[in-house]
Amino acid sequence: MKKGMKLRALLIVFSLFLLVPAFTLERTITLGRGDNWQDLISREYLDYKSGRWGSLDLVLDDFEYQSSDKTDLLLHFDLYPVADAAGFYSIKENNIIFSEEVKRYGRAGGGFTGRDQGISLSPLEGALFKGGNIWDDFTIEFWLYPMMLNDGEIIISWEGFEWGASGRRPQSMRVAVCSRKLHWEFDNFFISAGRKLFSYNLSGITPLLPKTWHHHLLRFNSSDGMVEYLVDGIPEAVLYTTEKEGNRGDIALPHIGRGSNGLFTIGKNFTGFLDELRISREFVKNTGLTRYRPFSGRAESRVFDLEYTGTRIKRIESIFQKPGNSAINFYYKASDYFERQNRLETPWQQFEPGSELTGVRGRYIQVMVELFPDGSKEVTPEVSDIRLIYEPDLPPAPPTELHGVAGNGNATLYWKSVYEEDVSGYLVYYGDSPGHYLGEGSDQGESPIDAGDVTQLEITGLENNRLYYFTVVAYDSTEPPHRSLFSQEISLRPSWLYK
Repeated sequence: MKKGMKLRALLIVFSLFLLVPAFTLERTITLGRGDNWQDLISREYLDYKSGRWGSLDLVLDDFEYQSSDKTDLLLHFDLYPVADAAGFYSIKENNIIFSEEVKRYGRAGGGFTGRDQGISLSPLEGALFKGGNIWDDFTIEFWLYPMMLNDGEIIISWEGFEWGASGRRPQSMRVAVCSRKLHWEFDNFFISAGRKLFSYNLSGITPLLPKTWHHHLLRFNSSDGMVEYLVDGIPEAVLYTTEKEGNRGDIALPHIGRGSNGLFTIGKNFTGFLDELRISREFVKNTGLTRYRPFSGRAESRVFDLEYTGTRIKRIESIFQKPGNSAINFYYKASDYFERQNRLETPWQQFEPGSELTGVRGRYIQVMVELFPDGSKEVTPEVSDIRLIYEPDLPPAPPTELHGVAGNGNATLYWKSVYEEDVSGYLVYYGDSPGHYLGEGSDQGESPIDAGDVTQLEITGLENNRLYYFTVVAYDSTEPPHRSLFSQEISLRPSWLYK
C-alpha cells in the first residue's frame, strides 16, 4: 500500500515538472515609459504628453502655425512670458494667464480676465505697424474662446495718427464684440493714391457661442481691394476698399501714419482665451483649421545591438490607444549587418504588436511607429511604450572531457560532443606555451585547425620531445559563427619512443 502511494506521488511530481515552462533566455528592450523615448533618433510631426505611469506618451503634435518670411506677428501663448515668434514686436505689458486645459494648439492658451489688462506690443523696425508703412496683402487671424461675449469687449486694438495738410488725423483699428459677433473697425486706416483716408467696418453674421473655440480670419487682397472676414473658414462679410463701388477704381491700401508708433494691444477688457494669433504679409488662402495635420507623424528608433548574430526576434509588444478611427502602424528592420550610421539597409516590415514573429533573426534591430489622426483631424492616437522581446543566439558551451594520446611526431585528441542544435563543428588550438595557442608546422596547418563535426583529431607533423598545449572550441552555424569558450587545456609531448 505504501509502495503504491509513493508511486502515485512520484507520478504527480513528474506531471507537475512537465508543466513547468522551459528555461528561457528572453530579454526585453523598452522604448518609452521610464526612459521617456530617449532612444528615438528622429521624430516628425510628433510630440509628447503626460501619459501612463507618470511618463510620456507619443502623440501627434498640434497643427500650430509656423513663422516664415511672410509672418509679421505670431503669438503661440505656450510659454510665459509670451513672445513674438516672428521677432518684429517687443512685449511691453504681459498681464495674462496661461491654461493647459483651455487651449486650441500647443502647450497652453492665453487667458484674459476682463480687466483693463492684457498684452501690449511695441512695433520694431520691419513690423507692419511701424510708422510710415503702406501695406500690400495682409491677413489677421486667431482662435477665440470667449467666456462672456459682452458688448464692447475688445480683442485687438491699435491707435495712431497721420500728419496732413489739415493737421493731425487719428487712425485706429479695432476688433470688438457687438451683439455676440465680432465687429472689425478700420478708421482712417486705408489711404488712396491721392492721399485720401478711408474708414471701413465689417461684422460677422453668425452669433458666437461662449466657451467654444472658433477661428477668425480677416484678409486683404491689394490687387482688387477686397477685404474678407471668415469664421471657421466660412465667409461672413466682404467689402472693397475702392472709391467707386465694386472691385474697380482707385484701390485704397492699409496705411500706418508717419507719426504713429502706437502700441498694438490684445485683450484689454476681454474675458476668455486666445490662441495662435498671427499677422501675415500675404493673402492667406488656406489655413489649417483642424487640430492635427491631414497626414501622419512618425518616429524612428536608433539601431539596437543585440550582441549576437542570428538572435531571434520573438515579438514586439506595445501599449497604445487608438480612439475613434485614428490609427497606428508599427514597423521593424532586423539584420546581422550594420554598415550605414544610424540606419539598417533592409526594408521596413510592418507587424502587429504582440504577435509572434516567425523566422526573424538578426544582431541589429530598429523600429518605427507611424501615427494617423482620426477622420476629423481632431483626435490623436497615443503610444505609451514599445517593447522588443528577443532571445539571443548565444555561443555554444565549450567542449568537455578533453584528453589525448601522444605519439611519434603526432598527438590524437578526444573530447565530448556539445549537445546543442546549431553546433556545426570544432576548432582545435595548439601552441608551445600555456594559454598561448599560436602553433604552426603541423601537417594540418596553423592553429586553430578546423576539425569539422567530429570529436577526435590526430595532429601530425609535430616535433618530438616538444611539449604542446591543446584546447578545443565549439562553433555554431550562424554567419559569422559564434565560438564557445576554450575547453580545459591539456598538454602532450610527442616522442620517437611511441610506436
